[in-house]
Amino acid sequence: MQAGSAGKSQASTDTAGQTATLHRDELFEIAISNLNRLYQFEGTEMALQVADRLDQWIKTQPPLTDWTPDPLLQKLPPDLAQLKAVKELGELRFTRDDGIFLQTAVWLRDIAGWARGEQPDELSRAIELFDWVVINVQLDSQERMIRLPSGQLLIHTPWETLLLGHGTVFDRAWVYLLLCRQEGLDAAVVAVNRAAAGAPPLWEVFAVGVLINGELYLFEPALGVPIPAKDGLKVEKGKGLVIRPATLRELAADDSLLRRLDADPRNPYRVKAEDLREVMLYVEGSPPYLSRRMEMVQKMLAGTESLVITTHPSEIAERLRQTRHVKDVELWVVPYEAEQQRETFGQQIGQHILREVMPYLAPVGEVVPLWRGRVLHFRGDLVGEESAAYYYQLARPPERLLASGNLAPDQEAILNRAKINASYWLGILALYQGNRKSAEDYFIKRTALSEPDSPWESGVLYALGRLNEKLGDYSRAITAYRSEMHLPNRYGNLVRAKWLEELTGAKPLEIKERPQE
Repeated sequence: MQAGSAGKSQASTDTAGQTATLHRDELFEIAISNLNRLYQFEGTEMALQVADRLDQWIKTQPPLTDWTPDPLLQKLPPDLAQLKAVKELGELRFTRDDGIFLQTAVWLRDIAGWARGEQPDELSRAIELFDWVVINVQLDSQERMIRLPSGQLLIHTPWETLLLGHGTVFDRAWVYLLLCRQEGLDAAVVAVNRAAAGAPPLWEVFAVGVLINGELYLFEPALGVPIPAKDGLKVEKGKGLVIRPATLRELAADDSLLRRLDADPRNPYRVKAEDLREVMLYVEGSPPYLSRRMEMVQKMLAGTESLVITTHPSEIAERLRQTRHVKDVELWVVPYEAEQQRETFGQQIGQHILREVMPYLAPVGEVVPLWRGRVLHFRGDLVGEESAAYYYQLARPPERLLASGNLAPDQEAILNRAKINASYWLGILALYQGNRKSAEDYFIKRTALSEPDSPWESGVLYALGRLNEKLGDYSRAITAYRSEMHLPNRYGNLVRAKWLEELTGAKPLEIKERPQE
């Protein structure tokens, strides 16, 4: 089911009475027109204006008479159930946060529209969307993660994860769940019980499952791979490793499939077949998607305007519960914990995110090139005039400007960071094109090795591995995956290198140690 058809399917369930009460006026038309051309604007100002116009529009609309909070909300922990965003789900008003939510939804729709690939079947689309997330959301190291005064690690919102291009395993999983939603695919995070026998369950998330034709196919965001089916691993010319995921039923019946995820005998994968004989599933249902106001807007969208901004977790849960080995389905609490963090530590989080975002908002002349490049990247406008590549290049001012002494120290630091970030994203575009010379230039000379402790090092080494897979140079790919043992994606890289060795017989090149600082 495509994103557009998902919107039409929901609209078709409306009663005649409901659709008769809602109407589009000039405010709504302007809001939706601007929403669908946010890529023409820098920053968030236009998204906030969209929310403001929708706020004016909804005040003229009668509330949906059959709307009720989703029943799964009743199982939220009490402290999360008391969040302001939860208690106001039924209110007919739009806030600034809703503007950011809508901007995120547009980004997700645009990404899904091209990253899903050209194959029409649902499994192929799920695989391609997962691969986009793994390539475009670098795993953060422990040193880079922000710890809040409560001791919790900061949970990025999907808006932050997409724009910045890095995050935790949970951040990756959250973005993937929402991309699946835009494609009309039911998905949930999968957790295994880690409690001792006789103790209350202690559920640990380890994968994302996508429901297709009654089977739950598993994808591992920490390793960055679908968990392969028995015959699900092969190498294809021009692609490298091609992985078809196994189903929950297959993995629960055959531990040898999970043992393929062992990096080596000393580093076994943490999940066994017996762990999967009874799992818990958690569906994404962050507050805006469950609100009355977003459902009212959703009902008014169709055709080229289609955008998935509402969901019904209880209905998804009923479908997921039909799957073998599923004990139960509940709401995923991570989005609510992110909301709670922002209610409690809003100022500290805001200051941190602002520092991270500033390079993406740095002007060069009359444009904000890194922001424009990211948004065009999301749209799939990768190369050519008015493309992501064009604006990423603009975000790389010449060294003579940075070293001129005409910039304030903080301005110079922001432009330097923007330049390194733009170089990284240009390397990612070169990976998609299979352009070794360009990719290695941006990755090695201008990003990963251009400064000590580069924040993009793990993403660069993974991307170089993927590039060499694509070019059929499996020895270089294995070498890239095994070149650093301290990176957050180390385990997944080792597993990928092992599979390449087994399938191709290639061996790593001799690795020269980096000189000590």
